[in-house]
Amino acid sequence: MTLFSRFEVLEDPRDIRGKKYKLIDILIMTIYGILCGLTDYTNIADFMKLKEDYFKELLGLENGTPSHDCLSDVFAKIDTKKFMEIFIEWVKEVVEEKTGKCISIDGKAIRGATDKING
Repeated sequence: MTLFSRFEVLEDPRDIRGKKYKLIDILIMTIYGILCGLTDYTNIADFMKLKEDYFKELLGLENGTPSHDCLSDVFAKIDTKKFMEIFIEWVKEVVEEKTGKCISIDGKAIRGATDKING
């Protein structure tokens, strides 16, 4: 299952008015940043800006890449537990597909990551 198909089931709680980015696009760009080792919204937004041409082509963005404030707002509103569940399942699937091995992720690590997301 693709990253896109995994995350498109996550509910977008944002108001439709003024929304410049699809939720799935924000999630995909943020996950790229996370996989590159970035840990905060400012650095992830800077990374997105550096790779803006790539993301425009990949996702068909019309408004460039989102700011760190936009990222922060999105992650403050989405169901972070559901996001973490989907992300972990996707990572497990990728690892198994690429290596043939299953991975186990510690519940405390998940809670710690979720607590970090919640701020």
